[in-house]
Parts: sequence; C-alpha cells; structure tokens
Amino acid sequence: MIKYNSYIDMKSIDFTDNELNILVQLLDIAVKAQGLNVAEAAVVLARKVAAVNQPEQDGEVFEPTIVPAEEGEEKGE
Repeated sequence: MIKYNSYIDMKSIDFTDNELNILVQLLDIAVKAQGLNVAEAAVVLARKVAAVNQPEQDGEVFEPTIVPAEEGEEKGE
C-alpha cells in the first residue's frame, strides 16, 4: 500500500500589485475563451489573489485594472 504525505509542498512567488491585476485579467480572459472548462480553477486562483490583496487594501474591493493599448497596438496587430 502506498501512503502519500498528508501535506502539500507549497511554493511562494512574489508579485507586484500590477502583476496580480494582470494575472486576474488573464484568468478572466481564459474563462471567457474556454468557459466552464477553466472556470473552477480560475475562481480558486482569483480568490487566492483577492485574499492576499485584501489586508493591504483595508476593506476595498479588489478590481483588476485594464491598461489601455498604446496607439498602434490594436487587437491583432
């Protein structure tokens, strides 16, 4: 009989606030593109991001910031 460790080996990654916003935007894009196939995983990750940001924002709602494309950087170009 094989016994597995009862703990999960956790990893840490440092992100800036902007990088976290971009990560949430990418999750949103993935859900819109793939629908329910990726929605559950995206929600888990988005909740982790929100939980990390919550103490720093003193009760503010975490919302991703969309960075507008610069001139000449339209979709598909």
